[in-house]
Amino acid sequence: MIKSINHPWGISDKMRKRYGDTWADIDFIFADKISEEAFKEDPMNTTIGYLQIAGASIKMKYKDLISYDKAISELAANFSRADRTSQFDVTVKASNLKLRPIEITRLSETLHDSLTSTMRGYELGLYL
Repeated sequence: MIKSINHPWGISDKMRKRYGDTWADIDFIFADKISEEAFKEDPMNTTIGYLQIAGASIKMKYKDLISYDKAISELAANFSRADRTSQFDVTVKASNLKLRPIEITRLSETLHDSLTSTMRGYELGLYL
């Protein structure tokens, strides 16, 4: 079973038409197994999963989730009042993306939820 944050396959055609395919397909997929030892010994360099955005699959380590959660949330706050149709350059790792404000907000929410789920999974001993 895929461990997904946004479950893009469950987004209705109405929502997809309203917000666009890029918005609808933003997701974070957790790795099949995150070992307790790897997370305990070197949590920052443990691969947590993959960010799916604009047709790209970006490998994310725990330290990447932390840094991009902060950076993208700041971007989302800056562009929240921008024109809905305007696009802004966003860089996630080596991927350069052009995203609308609604997509930046969705990306921010996805990264934050992924980070929160990772921390909760570790605290509860689930190790995702």
